[in-house]
Amino acid sequence: MNFKRMIDKLGLLLSADRRMQEEKKKKLKELLKKMKAEQKRLKIAIAHCNDPDARADFELKLQILTEQRKKGVNLRKRLAGKA
Repeated sequence: MNFKRMIDKLGLLLSADRRMQEEKKKKLKELLKKMKAEQKRLKIAIAHCNDPDARADFELKLQILTEQRKKGVNLRKRLAGKA
């Protein structure tokens, strides 16, 4: 393990704020993964749906989920310090 990584781990152990931020990033990552799987499921449901009302419902859900996921991705980037 290199020196910088060791310093980061030590800072993580000593700082409660960093621990909370790391935990938040981890939970957000898991949530985004679930949302992506749900997006795929909805796309498949739209492709196999013949009923126009049900298709419109699925498309609306997909649109909402896509926007929510975009916000989550942007938040995760900000937490990581990349934006």
